[in-house]
Amino acid sequence: MARGWGRSEEDLGAEKEQARENRRSEGGRRTDAQREALARGLRLSLARIQDQLGKAPGDARRQALETARTELLERLARLESEGPA
Repeated sequence: MARGWGRSEEDLGAEKEQARENRRSEGGRRTDAQREALARGLRLSLARIQDQLGKAPGDARRQALETARTELLERLARLESEGPA
């Protein structure tokens, strides 16, 4: 059975590692490469959710996907508004 739309352990591990690297860097600022890597990951997640929305069998599932999509769009907008490092 599928695990659902939740964040996987891989995503959580990657975020923890990213946070560690940010703390080690100067003042925790992201470099352009780090920011682009995060943005690429968010865009891939958005594409996956968009695909799943087209296949969602019920209203509850569709609502959960829409909520996740909204959160990802907000995170991407915040990331893009940070500007160059």
